[in-house]
Amino acid sequence: MEQVYVFILRNDIWIYFLCALGIFWYGSQYLQARHILQRAVFGLERERGTQKRNTALFFLIVFVGLAGSVYYVNASIAPTLPAELLKPPTPTPNIFATPLSSPTPLGTAEIRPPEPTPVLVPTITLASQPAGIATQPGSAPEATNAPAGPPTPDGPTPTPFLDCTVNLNISEPANGAVVSGLINFTGTASTPNFGYYSLEANGPETAGSWASLLGRTINQPVQDSFLGNVNLSEWADGPYLLRLTAVDANGSETGQCVIQVTLDNP
Repeated sequence: MEQVYVFILRNDIWIYFLCALGIFWYGSQYLQARHILQRAVFGLERERGTQKRNTALFFLIVFVGLAGSVYYVNASIAPTLPAELLKPPTPTPNIFATPLSSPTPLGTAEIRPPEPTPVLVPTITLASQPAGIATQPGSAPEATNAPAGPPTPDGPTPTPFLDCTVNLNISEPANGAVVSGLINFTGTASTPNFGYYSLEANGPETAGSWASLLGRTINQPVQDSFLGNVNLSEWADGPYLLRLTAVDANGSETGQCVIQVTLDNP
């Protein structure tokens, strides 16, 4: 029963409004029925007028009683209900509705177009070298007097990739596109052992440094769907690099996808 009271208290304005409409409508019907009865000569007219009057009276009583019940609940029942029941429901957070925070410039650097993807080769650590010193294939190891470091752990160390792939890409806006105002990003961020992803921009507004677009990281993988949105209507026009970065559950960077767009606000 308490849930009924809560429903009435949260919708009392609408109930009063509907009751007022009903009282107005059936009040006019009641007046019309009385006018018919006053002028009726034949029995059929009197029967029709009587039926219309009774129907109008019934609904007038219903709407007046409903309005009175709502008033009674507000005046007498509401003060006795627990305060927890009257609190508004907690809204469900939407990670994609996070307002954009203003990026903080970190320094200056020259905007360069994305460089060709380098060919990655496995890093091989020699037993006679300190851990972390790599030997390129085909080259002889150099002599070193440095003391041997700790032994290299078994198994290869994952190397982050530097290119857009099937598991990490920005499909909208496309690379080289001209954008303005509110930009919706779609694509994929679903790398192995996924931890979270972030979206950043580098351009005239950020003074050449990488600045977060979403103001936070997103810890839910996305498969060819909505990545987030940002309103850049107040940003300076010009070329921008957009970077989608994936990090695994261990906090290690998995890879990056970088595209270039041109901001041209009207």
